[in-house]
Amino acid sequence: MTATQMIHEDGRVHRRNQFSDDSADMPLRAVTDFLDSALQMWEENPIQAKLQVKAATAMLRDYSDDLPADGSRAATQSDTGVLAVWQIRKVKAFIDSSLDSTIRLPDCASQARLSASYFSYAFKATFGTTVRHYIRCRRVARAQQLMVSSNGPLSEIALACGFADQAHYSRVFRDVVGLSPSIWRRRNMRLAPDE
Repeated sequence: MTATQMIHEDGRVHRRNQFSDDSADMPLRAVTDFLDSALQMWEENPIQAKLQVKAATAMLRDYSDDLPADGSRAATQSDTGVLAVWQIRKVKAFIDSSLDSTIRLPDCASQARLSASYFSYAFKATFGTTVRHYIRCRRVARAQQLMVSSNGPLSEIALACGFADQAHYSRVFRDVVGLSPSIWRRRNMRLAPDE
């Protein structure tokens, strides 16, 4: 049974209040409809009313399973314009786990359950930078960790961090850090503790 179906006394299913899939509150409105229907028929047909309540309960259970651990819901355009804590956590984890591959804006937006355009706006309001710049900085930070912790060639580090090649890596690294990767590595390898 979908979120927009109502159960009649004779067991027939009636579709009611069709919502677009874009509506963030669709499951809650459908549950409200089920419960309203159950209240209206409670006296005349308690068995049918119980079926409506059971359907609403199942929908709420499905809805709560989709919520983040802290119980917050996806931000909408009417909210503050920034990402919720659970959205920040999910997007950061997604980006950090995907640094070695191509990261697309729609993929990041889907982690926060937002459209790409609104996600871009909310991300900038939250982090103070664009998604693209944030990803570049995270890739450079990962590269810095690898340069200090290993003696691998810069070309391997570049590929492990999602850069197209060493030249691309060097150009982005210089833009973000202000030094070339080799100079940065030499300076920081001296500071790293000996193993």
